[in-house]
Amino acid sequence: MKQGNFTCEIFIKAPREKVIELATSFEHHDTLHPLIVKVEEIPAELRVLRRFQITDQLAMGPFRFKIKYRADILKLTPDEARTEAWQSPGVHIISHMFFIEENGGTHLREEYTVEAPNLLFGYTFKQAKAAHEELLQRLKQVAE
Repeated sequence: MKQGNFTCEIFIKAPREKVIELATSFEHHDTLHPLIVKVEEIPAELRVLRRFQITDQLAMGPFRFKIKYRADILKLTPDEARTEAWQSPGVHIISHMFFIEENGGTHLREEYTVEAPNLLFGYTFKQAKAAHEELLQRLKQVAE
């Protein structure tokens, strides 16, 4: 297994509540997240605030394929959110989002940890980083 981290940040001229709603409402991410094509809320365990089954459309060269995985919202406050996603085989992504009121808008900072088997790590890390950078740009466009 390999592990890596990346951070994405953006300033959005919108109230913090609106940014939190867009960033953590996974049921709408099929229109915001560049890889997600389907989101279904599923029953969650007691320690989990919300649980989703998500389907991504991925590409590797000329090949297109879909993967399904579970994503949980574990913490949600006016200042931060923590989510975790698990997909086969052995991929685990942790997201910690911070929502900071700033200059009449919201500074959104996301810190990611990606764990994946050695052979999948490079592809998984690259896809996750690119997708979340684009997601923040789309959140900004919708919120503003």
